[in-house]
Amino acid sequence: MSIHDLRTFPSGTNFRADIALIGGGPVGITIARELSKSRCRVLLIESGGPDFCQEHQVLNAVENVGEPIARAGAEPLGRGYNGGLAWLNDVAPFELRNRTLGGSSHTWIGKCASFDEIDFERRPWLPVSGWPMTRENLSPALAKAADLLNLGPNVYDESLYRLLRTPPRGFDFDADLLRPFFWQFSHERDRRGEPMRFSRMARDLDAPNVDVLSRATVTAINLDRDARRVISLDIRAVEGVHATVQAATVVLCTGGIENARLLLASNAVMKSGVGNSRDVVGRYLADHPRAAIARFVGPDINKLAGHFNFYGLSHQGRPHFYLHGMRLSPHVQRRDGLVNCAAYPVQVHAAGDPWAAVKRLMQGGSTRLFGDLATALRSPGLLAQGAFRRLVQKRGMLHRSDELRFDVMAEQRLDADSRVTLSEQRDLFGTPLPRVNWKIGEAEVESIKRLAHALSSQFVRNGLPAPRLAAWIAENDDGKAVFTDMAHPSCTTRMGTDPSVSVVDPDAMVHGVEGLFIAGSSVFPTPGHANPTLMALALAIRLADHLKARNERRSVVELRRQVAATGR
Repeated sequence: MSIHDLRTFPSGTNFRADIALIGGGPVGITIARELSKSRCRVLLIESGGPDFCQEHQVLNAVENVGEPIARAGAEPLGRGYNGGLAWLNDVAPFELRNRTLGGSSHTWIGKCASFDEIDFERRPWLPVSGWPMTRENLSPALAKAADLLNLGPNVYDESLYRLLRTPPRGFDFDADLLRPFFWQFSHERDRRGEPMRFSRMARDLDAPNVDVLSRATVTAINLDRDARRVISLDIRAVEGVHATVQAATVVLCTGGIENARLLLASNAVMKSGVGNSRDVVGRYLADHPRAAIARFVGPDINKLAGHFNFYGLSHQGRPHFYLHGMRLSPHVQRRDGLVNCAAYPVQVHAAGDPWAAVKRLMQGGSTRLFGDLATALRSPGLLAQGAFRRLVQKRGMLHRSDELRFDVMAEQRLDADSRVTLSEQRDLFGTPLPRVNWKIGEAEVESIKRLAHALSSQFVRNGLPAPRLAAWIAENDDGKAVFTDMAHPSCTTRMGTDPSVSVVDPDAMVHGVEGLFIAGSSVFPTPGHANPTLMALALAIRLADHLKARNERRSVVELRRQVAATGR
């Protein structure tokens, strides 16, 4: 795979390809990888460079008009959409969206899980819910995505117990109320603990049919006169170079905010934006509201950490660890009209944690050598216990911690008024900024409260310590609720069969626009409660298979046309 820089080409250059992929993040790179060595000529267009550069980050600015949020370093003021940083109703760079080859994999921690079966269902209490496929339909693509991410088996519920070296102790939790849930973490195959970095994957890709055009921002999608197909893309470099791209197939892979923004801003032929004749593009913006719901301190920490921690297994000769948490059961979701949500443990390690000291010593990163040695030597019992848990039991090590809390991530009930539109403010290319109006509804708040109370009651029922619930939950005062987003924007170009409530069809092609496809979390019909990367890559692999078959059909048709024209 060759990487080119738009700045080295003269203005007015016209690039040609069979398939143009807009966005060089995990989704775009995955599709390029799946198309490698095929007969398709692929051009991957990346707004940033091969390496991180701050000058391109300003292109991620958004105008936030959603619920108020807090500035960095301040106490939270309330809910709001911040993309991973705290800002207050202002123009803010969407910092966890990285304009560089590899995209958001530069800043993620690798946390992965697949959606539950109920997430794919049509749920009458949740409007426009339901996927045009089942989880079983997506299973082969999920398996390929897990292998790409260097994950273990795609098992995230209690059936994982039979695969673990030492499963969690059997709890008498009410299965109609709570169910176990697990997450695992993607990491480089040769760098244990280093999250998967897709820039490295792109550079190592042996794909003579794939080219990368870096420092090239797509500023417009140009349609034919009838708005039925894409005829070209306008691309610009920060330094002023401008060019065009022509491709029979175009795939948007720029994320939940930018996919919608680019469609809306490309309004030369369709005044409402590409694919937006029904005013659906940008609607149903969802994320994962996150909150701390329960805390433990003192001796209670180890009593909980012994059960809610990491659990290991060996898969295809490689070790994998799963983080143990809990989620609302499908039964209670159906019975009480709730959304899916799950809580996971977060330990705040103490300054005198011996394992942190050992890690610094082993990595040569200790700035206080004798202090770290003293910290480690003062806790031989904890170190021995941790080594036994890790090496023999394949469990997470026990740390000396100041606090253990349970954080929750919740699915959102889709709201057509939670949306991305265009701002009157513009970026340096003159393209309108995305105007983000993210809303959190009562269904999410109620579901999170129910999960918190269920955890508390079931812990006590099983002889575990009772947690200190967040004040707004304990006092039943929703007005004091504090949420942040997870920078997981989704559903803004959702997939479906009904164009009145969806933007792309089940094959991810924009309704009514031949050859224009969208990939990534923006096509999720519903957001689920789990981190989106694994699901997004599974859908990307599914789309790549469709594109390969589609290109083969086009090649056959073109060959027949040539034969008919020449008589040979």
